[in-house]
Amino acid sequence: MKRDYYEILGIGRSASLDEIKKAYRKLALEFHPDRNPNNREAEEKFKEAAEAYSILSDAEKRQRYDQVGHQSSSGSGQQFQFDPSQFQGFEDILGSFFGGSMFGDLFGQRGTNQSNQGSDLQIKVQVPFKDSVFGKDKKEIELKKLQRCEICEGSGCQKGTGAQTCSQCRGTGQQIISQGFFQMAVACSKCKGKGSLIPNPCKTCGGEGRTQRSYKTSFKIPAGIDNGTRLRLNGQGDIGPLGGPAGDLYILFEVENDSRYRREGDDLHEVIDVPWVTFVEGGKLKIETLYGEETIILQAGTPSDKVVRLANAGVPRVQRSGRGDLYIRLRAWVPNQLTEIQRQALANVKQAFSVPQNKSEDSIFSKVFGPKKKQK
Repeated sequence: MKRDYYEILGIGRSASLDEIKKAYRKLALEFHPDRNPNNREAEEKFKEAAEAYSILSDAEKRQRYDQVGHQSSSGSGQQFQFDPSQFQGFEDILGSFFGGSMFGDLFGQRGTNQSNQGSDLQIKVQVPFKDSVFGKDKKEIELKKLQRCEICEGSGCQKGTGAQTCSQCRGTGQQIISQGFFQMAVACSKCKGKGSLIPNPCKTCGGEGRTQRSYKTSFKIPAGIDNGTRLRLNGQGDIGPLGGPAGDLYILFEVENDSRYRREGDDLHEVIDVPWVTFVEGGKLKIETLYGEETIILQAGTPSDKVVRLANAGVPRVQRSGRGDLYIRLRAWVPNQLTEIQRQALANVKQAFSVPQNKSEDSIFSKVFGPKKKQK
């Protein structure tokens, strides 16, 4: 008689799915055929654990088993048929037993229609700085990609001929193979899972049903994109063979540098030259931002290289509200050439500022502007 599935895994009847998985993993590692070569007893225990897990990890099968035990249809004594989808997450345990890559392909395989899906494509697009900030409603590009063959209209067959049903899988695209005590469905080796064969392939596309041609498309550049931002255009990649669905097209943006701004995330940084006198006396500075004119007020005695922040004057945040900030570094402007009047004025200023601080203001004043007149 078959042993109780709960007993095999060493768990209680109220065990959670997570507890079932942990119990199965422990037994599978212990009795794995690679660890126990030519050990019939270990092989049977490995089989028992796999069969118990396949039933108890499935909610419907577990409910039927709890009601009628091994009399349920899945436990009636027939050979256990391995279903890969029930063992996802255990590739590390089962992979080597079934021959690594084959088992990996089995877990990773998609449906017949999806297996014919075309490849995704990626193209780099250069974007001017201002377009990256404000976006652009329409941008057109041209590329080459695989499209439906115009001669055979995607069938892959020469005109007047057609595909034939695969004699090995009889059109199912699958075949049952046995590995030890397991049985599983894999892609048919003759038709590669397609279910049909093309005896007279189209000479233009070689039976693929697709050819590479130029393709034009357009898209919208979102506001706020940065270097490395990707935009996906669904279904605009290579079309799949024999009419399979198309992959996606990814637009990889490369933003051109700007002469004024340096970008860090959503913030912008700019350096502006300001006359030295403005730092000393203070005053108003008019700053032209991407969104209009702003006024900065400097206090007298402001040090050079002061950084001023203008909130919400940066780059729009992608998929979020608001914008980053603009940081302006105020740098002292130094002229390359001086007039004679400027030279004399600079000499007076230099002499005035070289006087020790303990001297009177009248002394400094007289150095720059001449002796102070006595009041009558």
